[in-house]
Amino acid sequence: MQKRRFFLKGSAAEVAWLNRQAARGYQLTAIHGLSYQFKEVPQARQLIAEYMPQTTLQAMTTVFQPLTSYTFHDDMAVVYSTVAPKQRVVNNDQQYRLAVYRHARDVALNWLNGWVLVVWLMMSATTIVISSQLQATPLLTRLLLLGLALGAGVMVAGIIVGVRTAIRCHREVCRLIRITGDDHETWKPTFHVLFKHQQAAPDTTCWDDLGSWQLALHNQRGDYYFELKTTLSELEITNTLAQRFSKQDFSVVSWLGLYVV
Repeated sequence: MQKRRFFLKGSAAEVAWLNRQAARGYQLTAIHGLSYQFKEVPQARQLIAEYMPQTTLQAMTTVFQPLTSYTFHDDMAVVYSTVAPKQRVVNNDQQYRLAVYRHARDVALNWLNGWVLVVWLMMSATTIVISSQLQATPLLTRLLLLGLALGAGVMVAGIIVGVRTAIRCHREVCRLIRITGDDHETWKPTFHVLFKHQQAAPDTTCWDDLGSWQLALHNQRGDYYFELKTTLSELEITNTLAQRFSKQDFSVVSWLGLYVV
């Protein structure tokens, strides 16, 4: 049996769908793009998906014997197997999963930009050609406006789908960053932290887990201005600093510079 579905390979949504098929007696046998191959068995087993490099998969295939696998273009593979979680080949694939979701987020954004550009060019080209080749009449004007409205609707529908996909991937990326601590490819807004009435520059090494600190300037009154690059929110920064300083002795300005917490 063959079914066609659009999933990010190895995602929780895909695994949940595959396990629903297993509950109906259909065991996964192969994946080719959007096509999933199943065979009907008396008792299909629940499966898990784990990410690993292609080299690891090749070295472990004979021993591991997964149901099937899918290889991405960047030498990353996702393996589908019926092993128990304690018997997994890769004990922790969060780092690989993070790389996959980062790539998926980038692809979603690229498709979103490409969709908007293509639809806009088609609408513009159609309008120019019709306007230059045909004589303007009330009926033609209404048809042209209707076509532009339909094109705008198609564009908006594509934007909604692309944005929702990118947001889902971004949320998973943020979750995996918190787990792995791997934020080297993550854009970090810069917050401005002001420490007031200090006898010396505050030692920020104890807050290295907040982000990257840099002293911007200070004055004779004991005010020290730091720039903090971090993925945390203002509230999280404030609560951490409040464990050592009184709230009257420091302030955190948002990366937009709109207000002081």
